[in-house]
Amino acid sequence: MKYSISKQLIKNTKYFLNITYYSFFHRLFHKKGTFYGWGRKKSGLKAIELAKKYQTSFVLLEDGFIRSLGLGVDNSPSFSIVEDDVGIYYDATSPSKLENILNTYDFQSDNKLMKTAKEAIELIKKHHISKYNNAPDIDDNFFKNDTKQKILIIAQTAGDASLQYGLGDIFSTKKIINDAINENPQASIYIKIHPDVLTGKKQSDIKQEDIPKNCTIIDQNINPISLLKHFTKVYTKTSGMGMEALLLDIEVTCYGVPFYSGWGLTNDKQKCNRRNKKLTTKELFAGAYILYTRYYNPYTKQPSNIIDTIQTLLSKKSNL
Repeated sequence: MKYSISKQLIKNTKYFLNITYYSFFHRLFHKKGTFYGWGRKKSGLKAIELAKKYQTSFVLLEDGFIRSLGLGVDNSPSFSIVEDDVGIYYDATSPSKLENILNTYDFQSDNKLMKTAKEAIELIKKHHISKYNNAPDIDDNFFKNDTKQKILIIAQTAGDASLQYGLGDIFSTKKIINDAINENPQASIYIKIHPDVLTGKKQSDIKQEDIPKNCTIIDQNINPISLLKHFTKVYTKTSGMGMEALLLDIEVTCYGVPFYSGWGLTNDKQKCNRRNKKLTTKELFAGAYILYTRYYNPYTKQPSNIIDTIQTLLSKKSNL
């Protein structure tokens, strides 16, 4: 049996998993099963607590890396989910299933997987597929008058779990801005605001008073891949856009410890001693986006895969 204390989680994952609400009846009779929760939120922490109490197992859930057409906060139907019975991918303070996959999987012996990863990366780069896919591509004239090297700092949402558990709050965004300016004195510095902040649903982790006048704020909801293509370097704490930058062969500096750092692909301000393997970008992608993620097509109501997900999103995007 699969249980959760969160009715919202059960509703949001009904097409992926058949989870039963953990009621007073189940508590009374100590019904055995696996407890499900959402990441490091209350339901996730409770799932771990109940699993320990009844000497059973837990699984933590999160949105996949290619989630939906629209934003999660707008309840856009999800195409993907991750299930982790070890920890959760954005928590660098302890191991996760993804970390174990990346440390141990023999990617080079799995030709089918690597072929799929290559195809998916090419589609993502060509068609600008991201976690959310309702934002327009950047205007061709946006950087028309800027011929300098361009550096991007990626702001995140205040209180984001990936900042807390990914150790991103150790460094201030002000320091990141100063480092970017000092390390690239001849470049133009841009700061990208998170889409959830632009919709007014969340607050930014960056303070207005910390932004120097010579930095340009990008406060439009722009497709991340189309934006990243204009930059040669990215600075971030733990943003998922850092992973997308790696797919585009952009230099990435991480101040926190996101899932994609520590594998020899990024400039890391912090070290994670558990990550002891050198990976290619394609191997990292295959582990995170394919092996670690489950896909479902909310339109056909059928289990899916990464290629079908991308193709379906392309079809839906063309109708926007």
